Amino acid sequence: MPEGIIEEVDELAVVGQWQSLDEAYEHALVVLAMNLDCFVREIDGFFALEVDSGNEGVIRDELDEYAVEQQQWRERAELPVGAVGMELAMLWVLLLVGIFLCQIKDPAVTERFSNSSIGLFVEGEWWRPFTALFLHADFHHLAGNVLIGGVFCVMVAQSFGQWRGWLLILASGVMGNTITAGVHYPEAFRSIGASTATFGALGLLVGMGVVLAWHSRSYRKLKPIVVPVAVGLVLLGWFGAGGVDTDVLGHLFGWLSGAVLGLVAAWRMKVV
Repeated sequence: MPEGIIEEVDELAVVGQWQSLDEAYEHALVVLAMNLDCFVREIDGFFALEVDSGNEGVIRDELDEYAVEQQQWRERAELPVGAVGMELAMLWVLLLVGIFLCQIKDPAVTERFSNSSIGLFVEGEWWRPFTALFLHADFHHLAGNVLIGGVFCVMVAQSFGQWRGWLLILASGVMGNTITAGVHYPEAFRSIGASTATFGALGLLVGMGVVLAWHSRSYRKLKPIVVPVAVGLVLLGWFGAGGVDTDVLGHLFGWLSGAVLGLVAAWRMKVV
């Protein structure tokens, strides 16, 4: 329990009272993070936070700042659950289906526009990391990316805004494909699929989660940011590491690219 030990003080001042003991302890942690002592005491059915009266002013200022940050965090954490991001998501799905039909009619489309280490770094075909995001090997490949990736992509659009979110998703996919091709070069390597971008979307959510967790307290600690990273890694392993022909490196680098872009974008957006 976060009860500090107060020694040699003439007078204690009450800086707050709460109905819940947990709330009192939560605010006591703010005081302890300032390297100041405090004491939680039950008074008339409430739990009061008492401090050395000499530190009362600075502690009240810190608690006020904490209250403002908590309110801002709660407001921004309540993401919309409506149709935000659905318009571009539906356009994305239609585009993937249309291009897949083109692949069926003309197999040369896949050859020409797939991600290729040789094509990119030897032939200078710079478009390949981008165009590969819209190609798929078969219907099951397409369906998996639409169903699983669609969820992540819509969540990104809800978190970052439609246009910014989808630009970040595509940027994550392009970065992931480029890095993957570079890691394999000079080996001849090819890959296709929207999964690099969809795992980039998962990484973007992780980046946003890290920023929110970092700012969720007025005292900064590393422990809160472990949760979004751990959840993101679990989902990456769960959905992105199985299958015989799975481009695991592409999924990983897409995720990492998304996480970095998500951190930068969320920080610049001042989401808290």
